[in-house]
Amino acid sequence: MRSLAYVTGLVLVALAVAAIAVTPLLLVHARTTHDHGPACWWCHPRISRRR
Repeated sequence: MRSLAYVTGLVLVALAVAAIAVTPLLLVHARTTHDHGPACWWCHPRISRRR
């Protein structure tokens, strides 16, 4: 059980570090004034349509 708790904690810490590193980049990208076009995954996410 200790190893499961260790791995879970390690994954959570890795996700937190990744989120901290990526957040400023996404904020800067969202605040730019030029149009990114339809290829920009952040501005135009591809949401699959269900039939």
